[in-house]
Amino acid sequence: MDPLNREALRLLAQTQGDPCVSLYMPTYHVEVELPQNTIRLKNLLREAHRELKAAGYRDDEADQVLLPAHTLLERTDSWSALSDGLALFLTPSAMHLYRVPLAVEELVVTGHRFHLKPLFPLLASNNQFYVLTLSKHKVGLYQGSHHALHEVHGRAIPEGVVEEFFGEKPERQHTGNRVGGGPITLYHGAGGQGEKQRVRLREGMKRALREIDRGLRTVLREETAPLLLAGIEAYLPLYREVNTYGHLIEDVIVAGSPDHMSQRDLHEKSWEVVEPLFKKAQAASLDQFQKLSSRAGMASSDVKEIIPAAVFSQVDTLFVPIGHHLWGRYDPSNNAVVIHEEHQAGDEDLFDFAAVQTYLNGGTVHALQPENMPNGSGLAATFRYAAHVEAVEE
Repeated sequence: MDPLNREALRLLAQTQGDPCVSLYMPTYHVEVELPQNTIRLKNLLREAHRELKAAGYRDDEADQVLLPAHTLLERTDSWSALSDGLALFLTPSAMHLYRVPLAVEELVVTGHRFHLKPLFPLLASNNQFYVLTLSKHKVGLYQGSHHALHEVHGRAIPEGVVEEFFGEKPERQHTGNRVGGGPITLYHGAGGQGEKQRVRLREGMKRALREIDRGLRTVLREETAPLLLAGIEAYLPLYREVNTYGHLIEDVIVAGSPDHMSQRDLHEKSWEVVEPLFKKAQAASLDQFQKLSSRAGMASSDVKEIIPAAVFSQVDTLFVPIGHHLWGRYDPSNNAVVIHEEHQAGDEDLFDFAAVQTYLNGGTVHALQPENMPNGSGLAATFRYAAHVEAVEE
């Protein structure tokens, strides 16, 4: 399964075609309940087939699009090591499968773009964070939300780099894995050398940590989510010296080896640190919305104003309600926003569309519980400059 990160979201968001099929389902990961996953997926694929038929596709065309997903039903290995949810995206030429650390609702959406809004609670700026663990035998990178942590696997992050590195006499050399695959020499120290030797070992350790930092930046790339550290106490200040990621948090969640901690415990300690930061940023954004609401053209709760503004890079901050949908279409040829009370063939979730456009154009997306939305609105936004784009109602 592919790693779920901002790069993956960007690629999915930029995909357009006929058709794009999005499937979401909560998953069981206890062995005795695994057969329930197959049943759920079969039901969702039947629904997807019905939607494709309703959109005008022939049986053989619908079958061809859904075929890769049907092969998952026969692969028992696909259901091992699952998270709380599964997201599946299909086009006539590709399939993308993601583990989601969130009990997403069962949902099938077919259209000209992928439906991505269920992923925003994981990737929105007020929820996502990362944890880097440094221990004697393992370097780990985890992606987190308020729900859970899950490990990010990638060749750029080494499986194990650091051993006991501080001491006065290097007894032996240990060859580990350099970020990207080459060898990296570390020292296991003990003995009675002087300050000069300790400085040399310290600089060697910093070189190793720079490799970790370089690999981390390769994985995170354009990320702006907070990064927290957990690890052996001696390693942490050295890592801070070489760190080049601009969103490293000062607080240390674990000062000691995290090797024997469960992911649940690591998540709890991480969330204790980042939750107040998210709440503070969210409160500041909501306060800014209220202030700008008194200035003409600088804030809005009107979907038909917000969506064109998102397309034209005018939205600075968008507030989207978690779990709510607004079905309709946006026609760029005449800047028309059409809203339907119920989902119709060819519709897309306009909340999802606004969030994706805001994200792709460099804006900030806050995924809020519906009761926390500004003025009880279905969608809300602040603008970079006064919005003058007028939406045309069909």
